[in-house]
Amino acid sequence: MISITDIRVSAVAAPPTGFGGDPRNIAQGGPVYANVYLQVFTSDPSLTGSSIIFTNGRGLQEQAQMTERIARHFLLQTSIDVSQLHEGTKLGDLAQQMLQDPDYAWLGAAGASRMAIGAVINALWDLMSRFLKLPAWRALLTLAPEQLAALIDFEPIADVLPPAEAVQMLQQARQGMDARIDDIHRHGLLAYNTAGWSGIDIDTLCQQVRDLISRNWSMVKVKVGAEFAKARLAAAGRGEWLSRTQLDELASRAAEQDCERLSAVFDTISQNDQRLKQMTLAVDSNQIFDVQSAIVFIHKLAKRLYRVNPSYQIQWFEEPTSAQSAMGHVQIEQALTMSFSDFEPPLQAPISTGEQGASPSVFKDLLFAQLGRFDHEKTYALPVLQMDYCRVAGIADNLAILLLAQKARQQGRNVRICPHAGGIGLCEGVRHVQAIKQALFGANDNRGTADILEFVEEPSRSVHEGVFNNPALISNGYYQMNHEPGVGVDYADAGLELYQLPNGQAWQTKSLQPLARQISP
Repeated sequence: MISITDIRVSAVAAPPTGFGGDPRNIAQGGPVYANVYLQVFTSDPSLTGSSIIFTNGRGLQEQAQMTERIARHFLLQTSIDVSQLHEGTKLGDLAQQMLQDPDYAWLGAAGASRMAIGAVINALWDLMSRFLKLPAWRALLTLAPEQLAALIDFEPIADVLPPAEAVQMLQQARQGMDARIDDIHRHGLLAYNTAGWSGIDIDTLCQQVRDLISRNWSMVKVKVGAEFAKARLAAAGRGEWLSRTQLDELASRAAEQDCERLSAVFDTISQNDQRLKQMTLAVDSNQIFDVQSAIVFIHKLAKRLYRVNPSYQIQWFEEPTSAQSAMGHVQIEQALTMSFSDFEPPLQAPISTGEQGASPSVFKDLLFAQLGRFDHEKTYALPVLQMDYCRVAGIADNLAILLLAQKARQQGRNVRICPHAGGIGLCEGVRHVQAIKQALFGANDNRGTADILEFVEEPSRSVHEGVFNNPALISNGYYQMNHEPGVGVDYADAGLELYQLPNGQAWQTKSLQPLARQISP
């Protein structure tokens, strides 16, 4: 028997750089990319499990405290044999014990408590994978369909996805899976780069795009809506109470400014990308709009770009409004679909969200919410799905979300599965979720459009190599999936020496020490 003997929760963070995130972050010097880092130790000194929770700045304290409490409760007060986690439904039983806990469920089954439970589930997944000496995605795929289904809490989603149907879907997914696994090892996972941060000028942005083209990236994502957020915050600072008309005017003016920025990016791609299939472009507004402002902004932005060149169309518009509002996304998509219906060539601006979706229930509504009483009136909310590695309850919830998306595809929906990875440690973790998706359900949506996975890099410092023992690596625009055991979110000694709070080397400047003390648990 290999037992769990102790846990350790650490705070790790990369100091702000002055760009990235949204205007609310930038006004404070940029976001602090931070991890709650959970390590689980066993009676076998060579076997340790790890997981992370990504957060920003001051939220690190509360999340670390919650994670330590939950990890100690479930891992140190229960007898767990790590060597048997892959047998029967043992891993699933542990996941259900946590997800069904009545006291933590009372907190809302979302937010800090669910993320902490997810960290524990992911650490157990990492332990199982390391015991089996397999990459985490390959280890999970050794489990039978019934074992995989045992991970999922069906109670809130069974109206759309009953347990028996999930098992049947997983059984069907076994057909051709070996060939898909071989393809993942040979080619990797298609990736895009988030380089177009708020806070950088157009010339710098276009230079970054040229660099990405030279390195064979297939898509870049650019932040939009900064001017709307700045104007709204400025009005609040002046004590102004904005009317609906004034908000619409702010959204319209902001769209004009972002059109100039995006037109420059499209021009740069057109002039510099000589590949047969040129780089594409997605945009992200980080939830800064209400529903009506989002409709005004996207409508104007998409039409102005179309007038410049009908080929200047975005792959998706990410997080137009609150990720918790499924019906808000339905309203936005329905309004845009109706507005763009007469364009020839067709004009589209697909809506995407999911990185802050807190549970499979949110994704059920985002994927299957509808308006209208008749079939021809039904409008589903989410053409592009962007779940996060650690916002939900780990691999248990992410497996449920993948199955919900696959069911939507089986119903004829063109749902792309393009997970979020915009933060330290997320690329390392979510690559395994995407590999599981691709092995089970393939690389494309129903139209043959490829699913694509986010990757974040920073020109001034590393947040991958030298930071993690098994960092996420990109070659020619594809994640490379190696054969190292585990998930790969375990920090290298050098990474901890650099970023661990409060005494990491990156935090030793006089200007950063107060912030390091402020956000440390």
